[in-house]
Amino acid sequence: MIILLYGLDSYRRLKKLAEITEAYRSKYTGLSHERFDLAEEGSFPKFLDFVTSRSMFDPVKLVVLDNIIASDAPNELKEILKTYAEIKDTTVVVNSETKPPVKFKFLFEEPVQVQEFPAPKEEGLDSFIKKTASAHELKLDEATVAHLAAAFGSDTWALATEIERLALASNGAGTPTKTKDLIEKKPTREYYPLINSVKWGRSRKERLVALERILSERRDEPARVFNTLAYRLKDEKEAKLFADYDVAVKSGKLEYEEILLDLALGPDYFELGF
Repeated sequence: MIILLYGLDSYRRLKKLAEITEAYRSKYTGLSHERFDLAEEGSFPKFLDFVTSRSMFDPVKLVVLDNIIASDAPNELKEILKTYAEIKDTTVVVNSETKPPVKFKFLFEEPVQVQEFPAPKEEGLDSFIKKTASAHELKLDEATVAHLAAAFGSDTWALATEIERLALASNGAGTPTKTKDLIEKKPTREYYPLINSVKWGRSRKERLVALERILSERRDEPARVFNTLAYRLKDEKEAKLFADYDVAVKSGKLEYEEILLDLALGPDYFELGF
């Protein structure tokens, strides 16, 4: 089975992806789950090996594919996806910011399940901002709503994470957050490149420098940083690692700052030890 999720509204699209993943984990005890970014070198052979391997212990598979248009083997990818459109025990979720090109037009035909997440129009941004803020029990004055809409436009993921940061920073304060509270902060658009450096940096130094900038210069909340890192997980092993982290924090065994440092130091250093 194939599910296609696409569109510029990354917040709702990734939220739907998380819902699908959680539903499969809850329903199937023998689930084998992986995620592949086809923009990364060598990712297609790994994807192919995962979907074609068979195991009596993992009868059901869920695989998420990002950036299919960046694949270095588009023709092979097209054929393998066509094959799995009819296979019941393997579900492939294609996650794409843009509409797949004509080469993949079969993704818009039955039996593929398609859901589009278009960017909210300008008149709908205020409603999105207020609804998201309300979900985080955050009050925003009208000027701040307008400032957020102007600063981020239709980038719903950036909007949602900025609102989450403001909610964490307000610490339950009852007074509305004002525009000046945003202006006094470091530019938020630097956040995502730094997050990528913390998680994917090629050297320990690069990862540690990025983490230092996030926590010391930008003063982002460690909980927010952890949740951002945990949102896009590439495989079941990484999902288990972050689940263990979450349990450790909630049981008081570790602080978010300790976890972030462990992640930046890298797997060659890290041992759970609890």
